[in-house]
Amino acid sequence: MNAQHNEPKIKEMVEEVGVLMEQRGMSPMPGRVLAFLLLSEPPYRSFYDIQEFLAASKSAISNSLQKLMDSGIVDYITFSGDRKRYFRVNLKKWMEVSKNDFSKIREIEAFFKKTLALRKDTKFLEFNEEIERLLEFHQFMAAKIPHLIEEFEKRYNKE
Repeated sequence: MNAQHNEPKIKEMVEEVGVLMEQRGMSPMPGRVLAFLLLSEPPYRSFYDIQEFLAASKSAISNSLQKLMDSGIVDYITFSGDRKRYFRVNLKKWMEVSKNDFSKIREIEAFFKKTLALRKDTKFLEFNEEIERLLEFHQFMAAKIPHLIEEFEKRYNKE
């Protein structure tokens, strides 16, 4: 890392992101790799730079990078005369992935509708009411999110 005086803070942040990913049901290592790439100077690193900083096995780093590349939020670049691949966060792709994730709220909405249809004869009406409330929340969010994305894009494109 260029800024060695920040290394303890960077390591702390990398661990925080790993824990956050784990709390969300994911493997912590891809989160650590992602955080390291976001905090790195330069904002791209070789496989061995990542492995050394995270003190992780080759397979753990390889699997994490593959998972992040499969999602599209990490890619790599090469430099003429250098055989190494340098991994980086693809922020434009991450934005696309985020927008796509928000659009999937309709799929969840459909799931709740089907769930309620199958539970229509149940005796647990309070539980169904909570599902209905969750469905209404998703419907509300699904209606608002496209407008919020559009508003953001208008603001962003003005600058």
